[in-house]
Amino acid sequence: MAQILLVEDDAILVEMYQAKFELEGHNVEVATNGEECLAILENYTPELILLDILMPKLNGFHVLKEIKKEPHLRQIPVILLTNLGEAEVDMNHELATALGVSDYLIKSHHTPDEVVEKVVKALNKV
Repeated sequence: MAQILLVEDDAILVEMYQAKFELEGHNVEVATNGEECLAILENYTPELILLDILMPKLNGFHVLKEIKKEPHLRQIPVILLTNLGEAEVDMNHELATALGVSDYLIKSHHTPDEVVEKVVKALNKV
């Protein structure tokens, strides 16, 4: 059973992903914006972070940069989620790779089951 931090501002996606991860036996903590994510990480160390890019307050890249600054957090696998268009994806994928993300998923290209599968694979590598 893994500890997962889901950082997503879309309530429908949060419900869906949370239910699927919990059915797989994982514990899920939820943050709905970047500031909330960083506040949670002050007292919680998940085994994996599933991080949306476009969020209120702080975007996913800003959050990722903050995570990578912290020695106790920088080794946590981070999977980025996005709904950005193709041109933005190419540019952001390079940035994400430079920042050390484990994977980069376009929401519209993956079913929730596929996202869960990729998360489970990433957890098995830890």
